Amino acid sequence: MLKPLMLVPVMFLSSCTANKWWAQSTQDNSRQVASMSVQQLVMEKKNNFNEEIDEKLHSLHSYYVIGQKNLVDFDSQISESDVTSLYESPAYLNLLAVRTQTEEIEHELVELWDTLSNDKDKSDLKLAMQIKIAAFAKKSPIASLSMENLASDIGMKVPSQTNSQKSKLVPLDIQKEYKAMEALREFVVYEKNIEHLSHMLDTKSTGSGKKFYPSPSRPGSITGNEFPEKVWSLTYDDGPGKLTSPKIIQSLKERKLKATFFQLTKQVKALPSTAKEIRDAGMEIASHSYTHLQLTKVGGATLDKEITQATQELEKLNNFDIKFFRLPYGAGVGASHIREKIAENGLIHVFWNIDTLDWMAQEPQKIVERTISLMKKTPRDAGVILFHDIHQRTAEASPKVMDYLMKDNRRVCTLDEIVTQMNEGVEKVCP
Repeated sequence: MLKPLMLVPVMFLSSCTANKWWAQSTQDNSRQVASMSVQQLVMEKKNNFNEEIDEKLHSLHSYYVIGQKNLVDFDSQISESDVTSLYESPAYLNLLAVRTQTEEIEHELVELWDTLSNDKDKSDLKLAMQIKIAAFAKKSPIASLSMENLASDIGMKVPSQTNSQKSKLVPLDIQKEYKAMEALREFVVYEKNIEHLSHMLDTKSTGSGKKFYPSPSRPGSITGNEFPEKVWSLTYDDGPGKLTSPKIIQSLKERKLKATFFQLTKQVKALPSTAKEIRDAGMEIASHSYTHLQLTKVGGATLDKEITQATQELEKLNNFDIKFFRLPYGAGVGASHIREKIAENGLIHVFWNIDTLDWMAQEPQKIVERTISLMKKTPRDAGVILFHDIHQRTAEASPKVMDYLMKDNRRVCTLDEIVTQMNEGVEKVCP
């Protein structure tokens, strides 16, 4: 019987045996404890290891099934709702909650994979983990999608759906999978977790008007709704990605466009050559925290690391000032202590008014269609587009969105260019 654990920094589901290695902890040291627990798991007997992997993959899939259902619900509302209503809808908030859960589980599994990879004596456990992931991906088309991000993170190829097969997935298929999961007693716990977390996520953000500067109040936050007509900013989060970021950079170069990359300091340190390639291409670099924790769930020391230390190290690595910050999951824009910390570091927070939802495994064309449909809903055909440059599907979808942006007199500039020109009151922003 699965039992819910406390939120650390998001809520996990775990069995009694799993409590030994995904232990409860305070919010500040949750990932340190998770790391120690990974080490403990590696020392467990193989039978226990297999059971734990099975359970984590089951949890991951359960959350992604909930996510896929809410993605269908969100897309179905686009034609009938305005942008503000869409981003305040239960479907969208549930999607954000699903992402916090799936990424936490994936983080732990990737950490486990890395631990096994660094220990030659544990090659049998690494093989067992590979077999488990591959077998789970074969269970159904949606199970394959559930394993897609994890497989990519650990550089593992699993039987996956082609874009053609993904395109054949219809809402009815997702509904059937959801109904099948719903018949399981523990599935209600997953649903309740998501419902609870979606109410806790504070993502409401209002723009400032025509002037922006570091501040915990309105002038210190950008949504894109404030931009002049037909002015757009392309933004990419969570990178750099070793294989995907260079593809996106090439697409931008071919179209002579510039984008803003909200980077994780941890990723930049892990992939310095890729980070240099982005910087050398003339792209704007902004901060997206150190490790992508949900900052509404951490204490002061961790908050300082995720904002202050992350920005300082990112500036040193890039050798220029960082001006913009984006909260992981967009969570905390209404929290005064978080906004004050961002402003103290001379940063302006950047939200978005177009969420491509590209973090969810899906056919790239669906990302393109969703993005363009949302863009058409904006009052002035203007704003900030949120992508993630760590996914292959994003590298495939981005060029088509770029091509759309280059039509009908739209203009694309970096955030710094737009903000500077708006603050100066120039007649035509992003000429």
